[in-house]
Amino acid sequence: MRFKGTAVLAAVFIGIVFFYFQVDLPSEKRKKEEKDRSEKVILFDSENVKGISFIKGENTITLKRLGADGWQMTAPVNANGDVPVVSDFLLFLKNLNFTRVVEESPKDLSPFGLNTPSLKIILSMENGETKGVRVGDDHPMGNKVYLARLNGSRVLTADITKNRLDQEVHDLRDKTILNFKTPQITKVELTRNEETLSMKKKKASWEVSEGKIAAKGNESEITNLLNTIQTARIEQFVEEQPEELTAYGLNNSKLRIKLTTSQKNEPLTLLIGKKSEHGFYAKTPLKENIFSINQSLFDTLNNRELVDFFNKSLVDFNDDDLVKVTLRMDNSSVDLIRDEKDLQKWTMVKPLNMKANTATINSLLFDLKNVRIVEFITTHTKNSKTFNFEQPEKEINLTYKNGKTWALKLGNQTSTQDHYFSQRSDDETVFTLQKSSVESIFRSLHDLKDRTVLMFEDDLVKEIQIHDSKQTFTLKKSTDKWELISPKPSDSIQSFIGKDILWTLNSIEFESVLARDPGNTLTGLTNPKISVKLFDEKSTILTHLLIGNPVAELPEVHYLKVAENSNVYTMKNRFIDEILSNLKKLKEKL
Repeated sequence: MRFKGTAVLAAVFIGIVFFYFQVDLPSEKRKKEEKDRSEKVILFDSENVKGISFIKGENTITLKRLGADGWQMTAPVNANGDVPVVSDFLLFLKNLNFTRVVEESPKDLSPFGLNTPSLKIILSMENGETKGVRVGDDHPMGNKVYLARLNGSRVLTADITKNRLDQEVHDLRDKTILNFKTPQITKVELTRNEETLSMKKKKASWEVSEGKIAAKGNESEITNLLNTIQTARIEQFVEEQPEELTAYGLNNSKLRIKLTTSQKNEPLTLLIGKKSEHGFYAKTPLKENIFSINQSLFDTLNNRELVDFFNKSLVDFNDDDLVKVTLRMDNSSVDLIRDEKDLQKWTMVKPLNMKANTATINSLLFDLKNVRIVEFITTHTKNSKTFNFEQPEKEINLTYKNGKTWALKLGNQTSTQDHYFSQRSDDETVFTLQKSSVESIFRSLHDLKDRTVLMFEDDLVKEIQIHDSKQTFTLKKSTDKWELISPKPSDSIQSFIGKDILWTLNSIEFESVLARDPGNTLTGLTNPKISVKLFDEKSTILTHLLIGNPVAELPEVHYLKVAENSNVYTMKNRFIDEILSNLKKLKEKL
């Protein structure tokens, strides 16, 4: 019985929920929607409006819809409508509510300014119906206006002022100066007093030129210029059909901009004339009317110079496309060649034939791509001796897979000594680079050498012998574990000690290579202080390192030799300290 009662209660609850969501809630929603609709000044759908008229006494502004997203002004002038402004106005009018019914059927409308309203807004609908509103005076209490529907008698008030509904020709007319999309522009010609600054797009980059001067363009600066022109708007419509252009300074314009697009054969042109009350007179050849542009747009077009559009990035390249890097500095030359099979390896072929330091070269190339030009000094120089480019202090040359080359020459330092006059091979401009940028590119011969002393693969090493002139320590590797074999077997050593020893040996770098062996008396390499041998699984010696005496007058540096190599090197003590640290760990286990 208890179960039956619970079931009945559940059924009742479900019925209540069903009624609320299916009947009560939709009913409340409908009531709210009906209340909102009843309070609208005009009830209409914006997309069904095909025409709008603003009637102000004897003057009328008329617009008609063109397709889904266009508007055309047909009176008092034939011109494009300002689509965003018209759309926003329709949305505002659609959502406009009245706040009070003042009178249902007044005998006299003159107290409300509705007997002969100064403004009527009429909407022509797709179905042939006409809707609208008559706009009367502002309410004496302020921030309200008297309204009446086009074919209605009731006097309403809405919480807006009359000015919010009143639209002028200038408001509703398209004020676009030049209609284009920035990515589609392929050429810009800016002419000032018969001198033309040209910007031409070549694939993904820009070239800027003026007269005989040409250089790489700054895409960001050019895009900013185009965006400024694209978003600029007409300040004032001056004259629709001028009889002559001389009075406006437009018969022989001293300032003009021409844009060539990838979509149209005919360039877009803007002519700019004399100064006006609202800025500067202007026109486009495609239309008769004269308008004015603001001071800001005039300054942008008139005051920007060629150097403002130069690319301040020094050079752009793909690292893998490089096959050779040449550095000329300190009256010497360093040639670096990339390995054809392993792109991560570089070889120095001049002044020494040896492996190059890959990390240093990668760092150099990274810094080179990130260098920025500080200032363009001059756009052209016929006499490079002015900056000493005939005998540059430093020079870098890049050679690419396709055989093309690029070069940077550094001339004299500036008077403040913190910048270099510079010039690159792909244009004639002269510019300055920061001294710190130059130093990041032109690395020393010492840094460019691969100074790694030992070359072996860790996985091939199965035995390590270290002798410190008193005793010999032998470690053997079993699978992935290192064990101490002598002087006393121990399986308690931590396996990472063997890994640390190999890591230390792999990281040893020499400081210098001696031109000749100074002899054992000086080097002490016949009876070395430390000897390290590495063996493979067949007990074949992979490498043998010998560390001898400190260098005279340089106690922080020791002599060093690899048994399979005849060279004698010097090495900083920090590597010896690391080896001794590893030995200390081994001795602690004995």
